[in-house]
Amino acid sequence: MMNRNKRQILGLRKWSECSFRGIAQYPTGFGKTYTAIRAIIGMIKRKDIESVLVVVPTITLKEQWEKELNKNKITIAEVYVINTAVKKNHECDLLILDEVHRYAAETFKRIFGQCSYKYILGLTATLQREDGLHDIILKYIKVFDTISIEEALKNDWISPYKIYNIEVPFDTKEGAAYRKANNNFRYYAMQLGGGDSFKTAKVWISSSDVIERGKAAAYYNSMRSRKKLCLNNSNKISAVKTIVDLFPDRNGLTFSANTSFADSLQKVLGDVSMTFHSKLTKKAQGTVMKTFKDKRTKVRIINTCKALNEGLDVPECSIGIVAGSNSTALTFIQQLGRVVRHIPGKQALFINLYTPDTQEEKWLNKRMNGVNPKFVTKFTLDEFVKHINKEKDDVRS
Repeated sequence: MMNRNKRQILGLRKWSECSFRGIAQYPTGFGKTYTAIRAIIGMIKRKDIESVLVVVPTITLKEQWEKELNKNKITIAEVYVINTAVKKNHECDLLILDEVHRYAAETFKRIFGQCSYKYILGLTATLQREDGLHDIILKYIKVFDTISIEEALKNDWISPYKIYNIEVPFDTKEGAAYRKANNNFRYYAMQLGGGDSFKTAKVWISSSDVIERGKAAAYYNSMRSRKKLCLNNSNKISAVKTIVDLFPDRNGLTFSANTSFADSLQKVLGDVSMTFHSKLTKKAQGTVMKTFKDKRTKVRIINTCKALNEGLDVPECSIGIVAGSNSTALTFIQQLGRVVRHIPGKQALFINLYTPDTQEEKWLNKRMNGVNPKFVTKFTLDEFVKHINKEKDDVRS
């Protein structure tokens, strides 16, 4: 078993062998931020740098970075959120790009051209993007070091975890609505000529032919209707309540696809939970996080909508419940990372709720592609409850 500190030092040695230019691809919970802090401190001691620019995707991460920099008495670094950073030119000796997979977007990739730097360090749990845009980032910097989930588990750098995929069928009304939406989708796909209907729709939606534009618009509308029904499956609300009640001693997160669903979970879960999303003021978000971390309060669950896929650092958080998500593996890795930060004796649980025999089941399979099957168990909700209760009985006996 390798010590975490030694592995971080080894990673920085690999970075130096690449002329201090490259991307560290480390799982959430390993210590990407602290690895970068070590890099800064080492370069300051060697007098290699006099200025550092840290770029992050969210305000939450900006605040966390500023806290870490202050704690380590680093005064030569500035931290910018990417939206602000790309609005002007910068000069620095060391450029650090946190969650670097984000910077492939058309607007954000300007940071590479607008910043003059000697050295660059990118940080990410996974560079791979479903849209293939990671190739844009690789034009500027290459990956110099990768740590797999298996390596992190073997060396006790992250907590062991179990993944449960739980079926939550529609109720009768929503099931009928989904079948209608799915039939409409198939009909409009055929109207696009069969074959790769999604590709055709992307072309036709900008066509000068009003009929082609209309068919493409109808196709997209039917796709959105089907997706909305899956992500707002009302039976998932009671399923989340059942699961949260099963684990009265666990702190955790629920992940919803939209703020209204997160708010609905809040109403059902009551005073053991609070909601955190982008529509809250910065002050309100701060209050939620402070309350969640305060062990004297009843709050042990945060209902979030994308906002905490990145940036939450609460090792005591040990359960994640996905009530609605997309098909990207990147989202899964970021969400899993919220619950596997290591503390001794912790085993994390990550639970995907999905509507069976729908497009959502296909999204889940795509999102989980590449995950070691030994970590994953599939249940109905009733089967899951029986399974957990049996585990509790086994422990007591």
